[in-house]
Amino acid sequence: MAKSLRRLICVMAALLATAPSLLSAQAAKPLPRIAYVWLFGVGPSAPFADAFTGRMAELGWVDGQTITISYHDAQGDPAKLEAILRKLVDSKIDIVVVPCTPEAVAAKKVTSTVPIVVAATGDAVKSGLIESWARPGRNITGVSATLHDLSAKRVEILKEIVPNLTKVGVVWNPVRGDNADEVAAMQDRARKIGVELISQQVRDRDEVGLALTTMLRDGIRGLSEVGDPFIYTYAPDFVAFAAKNSLPAVYDNRYFVDHGGLMSYGVNLPAMHRRAADFTDKILKGAKPADLPFEQPSKFELVINLKTAKTLGLAVPNSLLVRADEVIR
Repeated sequence: MAKSLRRLICVMAALLATAPSLLSAQAAKPLPRIAYVWLFGVGPSAPFADAFTGRMAELGWVDGQTITISYHDAQGDPAKLEAILRKLVDSKIDIVVVPCTPEAVAAKKVTSTVPIVVAATGDAVKSGLIESWARPGRNITGVSATLHDLSAKRVEILKEIVPNLTKVGVVWNPVRGDNADEVAAMQDRARKIGVELISQQVRDRDEVGLALTTMLRDGIRGLSEVGDPFIYTYAPDFVAFAAKNSLPAVYDNRYFVDHGGLMSYGVNLPAMHRRAADFTDKILKGAKPADLPFEQPSKFELVINLKTAKTLGLAVPNSLLVRADEVIR
């Protein structure tokens, strides 16, 4: 009996001796690391970090407490973007969150294993990011902003505010392959409502200026664009051109309207970054990106700038005003 008691005392003593080191090791366990990386400061490749981190906090992931989030701005430089992503992968980052297609493509180039969550990509299948919407099959998942009906609807909205409109110009960047599909959807809808859509491709500043001048010469009386990170960098140019030439214009995002544009109809980018947080939460809890189906956005917004409408001499129909999510007066 005495021998058994002595053995028990020895075991207890050993456990007590090792307990501090076990607790210390548990306390020292590193927090999951998330990198939030973006290419441009505006448009679909812009950061909406507050929306992302706010939703993460709601899900119990608080920076500095249950996770660590780092932020990385590539400042519009693709080479810098790739260098950032390579450094993150080399550092054994747990998850990379990116806003749009350019960042996702760059991330795919540097890793096939680190989970990548995209907040507002275009056609992820066409761009080679995933195998299918339902089964991405790789290390990338998230939310897609590609909705051809949404793009086509912008032509209808422009016709609604200018009933006698017959010719509209649309500017788009052909470098991103799925933009061509959006233009095709807009052209199809335009034909059905008696509008001729004049399409101009742009790849740099010189082509932007030439495209706008060419379309004006061809007689356009309305203007639109296909959402693209490159296009957004010239938003003030588009808005100024439309104002100078008294052209009603509808854009894919309120960023243009906030800079004086007439109208926008498109996805709510902050809401999409909140959804990206939901995907990140699932991955942190053990889900694999390959098994998480891509989603499409469910929240859209129509924003109308009545100040610009007044300057253009346009009377916005009440039927359009009552549908607007926001009216700038």
